[in-house]
Amino acid sequence: MPIEADHRLPRAAIPAHYDLVLEPDLAAATFAGRVSIDLDVVEPTDRIVLNAAELDVTSATLDADNGGGPWTGAVTPDPERERASISFEDQRETGRYRLHLDFTGILNDQLRGFYRSAYQDDEGVEHVLATTQFEATEARRAFPCWDEPDLKATFDITLIVAPGLQVVSNSPIVGDETTADGRRRVRFGTTMKMSTYLVAFVVGELEATDWHDVEGVPLRIVTVPGKIHLADFALDAGAFALRFLAGYYDIPYPGDKLDMIGIPDFAFGAMENLGAVTYREQVLLVDPQQATQAELERVADVIAHELAHMWFGDLVTMKWWNGIWLNEAFATFMATKCIDAYRPDWQRWLSFGADRNHSMDVDGLATTRSIEFPVASPEEANEMFDTLTYEKGASVLRMLEQYLGEETFRRGISRYLKTHAYANTETADLWAALEAESGEPVGDIMDTWILQGGHPRVDVQRNDGDDGGGYRLSQEHFQFIGGSAKRWKVPVQYRSDSGEGRLLLDDEAVIEAGAGLVVNSGGQGYYRVAYADDLATGVVDNFAELDPAEQYGLIADTLAGVLAGDLGASRLVDVVRRLDDSTEPAVWEVALGGLSELDRAVSSDVRPDLQALVRQLAAPVADRLGWAPGEGETDLDRRFRGSMLRAMGNLGKDPETIAEARRLFAGMDAGTDGGTGRLDGEVVAAVLAIVAANGDRSDHVELVKRFHDAKNPQDEERYRGAMAIVPDREAVDETMAMTGDGRLRSHDVAYTVARMIGVRETGAYAWEAVKQSWDRILERVPALTARGMLSQIHHRSEPEVAADIKAWLADHEVPGSHKYTPQQLERLDVRLRLRESNPTLD
Repeated sequence: MPIEADHRLPRAAIPAHYDLVLEPDLAAATFAGRVSIDLDVVEPTDRIVLNAAELDVTSATLDADNGGGPWTGAVTPDPERERASISFEDQRETGRYRLHLDFTGILNDQLRGFYRSAYQDDEGVEHVLATTQFEATEARRAFPCWDEPDLKATFDITLIVAPGLQVVSNSPIVGDETTADGRRRVRFGTTMKMSTYLVAFVVGELEATDWHDVEGVPLRIVTVPGKIHLADFALDAGAFALRFLAGYYDIPYPGDKLDMIGIPDFAFGAMENLGAVTYREQVLLVDPQQATQAELERVADVIAHELAHMWFGDLVTMKWWNGIWLNEAFATFMATKCIDAYRPDWQRWLSFGADRNHSMDVDGLATTRSIEFPVASPEEANEMFDTLTYEKGASVLRMLEQYLGEETFRRGISRYLKTHAYANTETADLWAALEAESGEPVGDIMDTWILQGGHPRVDVQRNDGDDGGGYRLSQEHFQFIGGSAKRWKVPVQYRSDSGEGRLLLDDEAVIEAGAGLVVNSGGQGYYRVAYADDLATGVVDNFAELDPAEQYGLIADTLAGVLAGDLGASRLVDVVRRLDDSTEPAVWEVALGGLSELDRAVSSDVRPDLQALVRQLAAPVADRLGWAPGEGETDLDRRFRGSMLRAMGNLGKDPETIAEARRLFAGMDAGTDGGTGRLDGEVVAAVLAIVAANGDRSDHVELVKRFHDAKNPQDEERYRGAMAIVPDREAVDETMAMTGDGRLRSHDVAYTVARMIGVRETGAYAWEAVKQSWDRILERVPALTARGMLSQIHHRSEPEVAADIKAWLADHEVPGSHKYTPQQLERLDVRLRLRESNPTLD
C-alpha cells in the first residue's frame, strides 16, 4: 500500500519562480535544459529535494538573494522515487535563494512528460514534433521541479529550436532572436502563479489560424500542416465557451492568450494547460459538413471542458490529487451547461443521461470507490481519471444545482473562485461557499455522495400506515450484486397532478402528492427509482406524458433492475414498447442499449424473437426517416436517422437495411453515394457500422484501406472503429497485427483491442489473440491508457470465456488498473448472472 509521505517532497524549500530554458533535438529525440528556480528556504537545511525523472542533472549551484554564494551542490538521483537531492557542505539559513540546474533528457514515446509525436504529410514523409503532457505527475520528466499541485509558482520559458520550427507555450512570445549557430531563441512571457502540471510547450512544423479577438482574449487554433481547414468549428465553439464561462464565473479569463493545439499522438482527450490547451486531433479538428451530431457534440464538449478548467483547476487548484475529482467533475458539469447554451437544440442535458448512466453502471458495483479517496502515489493519482471522477462527480453536482437553484449555485461557485484565486483548496472550501449563498447544509449533504461509494435506490409505495395517505419514500443502497446499510442525504424532486415538491431524504419519508406521481422529476437525480408494482404500472402506462429525461430515467432504472435480478427482462420490453411516439434519439438510444444487453444474454432460441421486436419497434421510424435528410431537419433528426438505421441493421438484422448499407458502401468515394448526391455524415457512420458488423474478410480489407486514406480525424476514427468489429477471424488477426506494427497509433491500441473483445461472434477468439499478444500490447500501449483494453470484457459472459478471463487477469496485471480490473470483472459477473437467468421477452 503506497504511503503519501513517501511521495510528498520535504518542505524546507518552496519554489516561487522558474526560469526554464530548453533545447530540444527532434531528430535525436533528446533535449538539454537549464532551470533557475527562485525559492524560499523556510527552515534551515543543507539539502534541497525536488522531483526529477528520466533526467540527468549534471550540475547544481545555489545563490542567495543577499549576495551570498555561489555554492556548488552534489546531486544524488533517486530514480525509484523520481527525485533528485541537492546537498551542500553547509546548512543554508532561511531566506530567498536561486537554484541553478543543468540537465538533459529524452523525448520519449510514452505520451507523457516531454514526448515526441510523429505524423506523415500527403507525400508520406514522416515529420516529428515535441509536445508535453504533465498531468498528473509528469512535469518532472521535462525539468527538475517541485511537481506537486499546491507548490504553485510563476514560469518564464525559453525554447531554443532549429530554424523553421514553430513553438507554442502558455504565454505570448515576448522575444524571438537568432542564436550564433542559426537557431531560434524564443522567449515567452511570465505566466500566472500555477502548478507545474499546467506548464506546456509544443515544438514542430505547425500552422495556425489568425488570432481571433474574444472580448480582449486572443484565440487561435494550431495544427500540423494541412489540417487548418478543419479549425473553424473549434474557433466558434471556443469563442462561445470563453464568453459563457467568463460570464458564469463573473471573472475574466485568467490567461494572456489562448492557443488550442491539435496533437497527432495524445493519451487523453485533451489537457487544460493554461493558455496552451492540447487536444487529440479528433476532439478539436472537424468538418461540420461531414461530421455526425455526436462528433460535433464531442468536439464542443471537450473544448468547453478544457476551457472551464482555466478557472476551475488552473486559477483555483486542488491541494493534492485526492481532490482531482473536483477539477474534472466541475469541468464536465460546466461543459455540459456551456454546450447546452451553445446549441440548445442538441438538448445536452438529456444526452448527458448516457454519461450519468454509465457512471451508475460502475457505481452499482461492490468494487466501486468513493469519488474522493486518499491518494498517495502517482499511480493512484492516475487511477482517479475515470467515470466516477468525471461523470458521477458531474452528476451529483448537477443534482445539487437543481436542488439549490441554478442562480444560487452559480453565485456560490463565483464566490469560491474569487476567494481562492491563484491558490489551492480542498473540497470543503467549495461546500462552504455554496452554504454561504444557499443557507443549506451543503457539506453534510455532499459528504454522503463524495466520501462513500455507491448510490441509493429510492423505493416508492402508497402509504397505508397509521399516518394516513400519500406516498412513502425510502432508500436502499443499490447494488447489482449484494448490498449494504449505506445511506445518503438524497435531494429528491417529485411532481404529481397536485404540483411539484422536493425533500431531503435521510432514510424514509411520507409525502403528500396527488395521482400521477413521478419521483426524480426532471431526471437529474443520481439515484435509481423503484415503484411498487401498482404504481409502476401507472408510470409505464403514462410513459408518453413523461418529460424525455424522465423517460430516459425510467428505461435506465428498469434496465438496472433487470441487471440486478430484481425485475424480469419482460419488464424492460414492456417499457420499451411505449416508445412509439418518441422522437428523442437519446431516449431511443438508452432503450436500444437495454435491448442490446438482452441480445448478448438471451439464448439462440430467443434471439430471433428479440431481433423481430427491434424491427417491429424501429422499422416505422426508419422508414419515415429514410436514408437521406429532408428539408428543415435538425441535427437531432439526423442523429435519430443514424441510430434507427444501426438498430435495424445490427440489432434487428434486417436484410433490406443491410443490403442498402452495402450498396451505399460500395459507392462511397470521398463522401459521395455513387453519384446520386453527398451522403450525410450520420448515414455514412451508420453504413460503416452496419457493413462492419455484418461483414467478412473482404469488407475488412476495404475498411483498412479507407482507414489509411482517411482525410479527417473523424473518418479515421470511424474506419478504425469499424474494422475492429468485423466478425471474421482473419479480420481479427489482421487488426491485431495492426496494433503492433505501427499502423495504429499507440493511443488507439487499447480501445481497438477492447472493441474486438466486445464483438459477440468473434470476441472470444479476439480474447485468445489478446492473450497471445499480451506482452507486446502492453509494451506498445502508453501506461496511461492501458486499462482501456479491458473496457468490454463484461460482454464476454460465455461461462467458459468468463472463467478464463478471470484466471488470466489474476496472474497478469494491467498498468494503472488496481481498481479498474476488479470493477470490470464484477461487471462481467453481472452479465454472467443475467445470461444464467435465461431471460425471455414475455
